[in-house]
Amino acid sequence: MSEELRSRVAALIRKNLAEEMEGGFQLLRRFPNSEMAAMPDFVSRLSIAERESMLDALGLYATLRWDPERNLQKRHNPAIPRLGRPQPRYPDGDWYGSRPKKATLKRAVAANLAAVGFVPRKRERPGSSDWQEFTHPDSAFPGMLCVSFDPGFPRQLDYGYRNWLRPDLLDQFTPLGPRDIIPAITSLNYEVLWRCEATSSAICWDVITEANLNQTLEVFIEVLDRLHRLAGCINALEV
Repeated sequence: MSEELRSRVAALIRKNLAEEMEGGFQLLRRFPNSEMAAMPDFVSRLSIAERESMLDALGLYATLRWDPERNLQKRHNPAIPRLGRPQPRYPDGDWYGSRPKKATLKRAVAANLAAVGFVPRKRERPGSSDWQEFTHPDSAFPGMLCVSFDPGFPRQLDYGYRNWLRPDLLDQFTPLGPRDIIPAITSLNYEVLWRCEATSSAICWDVITEANLNQTLEVFIEVLDRLHRLAGCINALEV
């Protein structure tokens, strides 16, 4: 792996996260995600030095191949343990009973993606209709958007850009096997950048309700645009 290139990718990710943090988490606060709801409050209790260390660590671990030794290293990193896994935070009232039916959510997501130019992609192998792939309206963007609906109770929606890194840049990283994961590269998802979890699927949205569905769709398009711009900055790097 080119350590110099990895550090430049990590710096761009760190810059993006720092801007969200310094802006008061204007995007992240609107996510219908119980696992991420506590993140802004957690960060607000950190000192400036702790925030800087946290951003350094998130950029680092988002760009390293995950393995058991790396996981142990992360757990002992002084910038990470205080993050832990914040307890999920749910809305007041019967939020679960007011969640839209999966078919309704699928139609709404597909319609909003189509409105901004995403096109459904025919899968090479037939599979569950709960997993959907889309080509990006930017024809120069190499990745595809993957969206999974109801990937596991009580989750509703999982998303991420895959195969988004320019091939010659990807070649600079350690060759990845089918089960190897580099969090930011395997699936470019905003929550994954904040958590650096070693997972091939994202930390899912789970508190989408009929009342917040329109807002959720707006946030979804906004976060996809932010990730697309981040990917563009990374793909513009020279080898």
